[in-house]
Amino acid sequence: MILGADGYIGWPLSMKMANQYGEVVAVDNYVTRKLVADVGGISAMPIGKDLKKRSESFEKEFHKKIEVVEGDLRNPNFVEALIRKYKPETIIHLAQQRSAPYSQVTAQHALYTETNNVASNLNILFAMKKHKPNAHLLKMGTMGEYGTPNLRIEEGFMEVEYMGRRDKIMVPRMGGSWYHLSKIFDSYNVAYANRIWGIRATDVMQGVVYGNRTEEMVNEDLLTRLDIDSVWGTVINKYCAQLIANGKLLIYGKGLMTRGFLSLQDSINALTILTEKPAAEGEYRVVNQLDKIYNTVELAEKVKKIGEELGFKAEMEPVEDPRVEAQQHFYEIVHEKLPALGFSPKHNVDGQIRDIINDLDKYRKVWIRKKAVIAPSVYWKSGDNRSASKKLKWLERYTAKGYTGDHALGEKEEQTIMAQESTAGRSDGQ
Repeated sequence: MILGADGYIGWPLSMKMANQYGEVVAVDNYVTRKLVADVGGISAMPIGKDLKKRSESFEKEFHKKIEVVEGDLRNPNFVEALIRKYKPETIIHLAQQRSAPYSQVTAQHALYTETNNVASNLNILFAMKKHKPNAHLLKMGTMGEYGTPNLRIEEGFMEVEYMGRRDKIMVPRMGGSWYHLSKIFDSYNVAYANRIWGIRATDVMQGVVYGNRTEEMVNEDLLTRLDIDSVWGTVINKYCAQLIANGKLLIYGKGLMTRGFLSLQDSINALTILTEKPAAEGEYRVVNQLDKIYNTVELAEKVKKIGEELGFKAEMEPVEDPRVEAQQHFYEIVHEKLPALGFSPKHNVDGQIRDIINDLDKYRKVWIRKKAVIAPSVYWKSGDNRSASKKLKWLERYTAKGYTGDHALGEKEEQTIMAQESTAGRSDGQ
């Protein structure tokens, strides 16, 4: 079962899993599409209108089915009915509001981010405990939970000595946005559920993902979304769009902020391995998932060089860093568990940049009218970036409806699942 299956990673992972295993339940409520529209963004690649259409295209090409369920994971009744009905062996949880800048737009955006992410995660844990306690939860975390400490980042846990005593503790977290803090809450909640209930879980601390192609994307109907605006786009994808749209690569601050990166295809491959080789029964496993480490100037130089080879001219333009972050820092990460399971990255950053540029140029008509949203519009120190939001009133209403089951998105499917379960219960004499 893949939660957040309509997303950047969720859709190609759904195709990969269906192709490999044949039984996939894909769950989403399409809210990311609305959240991207809230800041004036759009997918730069054409995508199907919904998961049902996308799954039909997949079945036509590969002759395998993806079962689609629409619903909101903030609603505990829906989540419980979902897990009770399908009893999945593996639950891959990607259904978070995943943008740090989006969480910083206004107080309402921060509230939505933290309530959505934390409530959905808790609902999944409680439903697993009740209906499928031996399932494997594969939860998407982020390397951003750790921040940029002046220490080596261990893989989940570390040995410490303080005032003559030693202990093993979770690696300290220092998130850099309201979004990152919500992910920290999620990680601690999963670890706690493991401690008290024995929930088997893998917590994936993933680096920044880039790229737009995976093996299953053999035609235009099977493409995944690609965000290039300053709120939802990741740095390499944004640089490629900036190259084509304006010929200027916007360097935040000094450009020496360093992070771990991973291609989309390698992310899909890593998640597949973690599904095939789950955490042990009763284990809470933390995996640092990345390939190479770069700073943003290094990446801009790569995009500039490859862009020039493809006929695009660009210059690097320093701009104020909209975030509050260390401009230059120590960054060392332990990532040994995935290689020990057989993972080896196959896709280098230069080749992926070339593919992104070529596809963005090919689909220029899809996104170029939105090029104004490439420039940063959300500043951490402001506390109120409402000018970046186009649908603030909608977001207020949507957030308020989160826990009642009375949502605009997915209500019909929730009622259908719960009605089926009610009927099944009566036939069993329950």
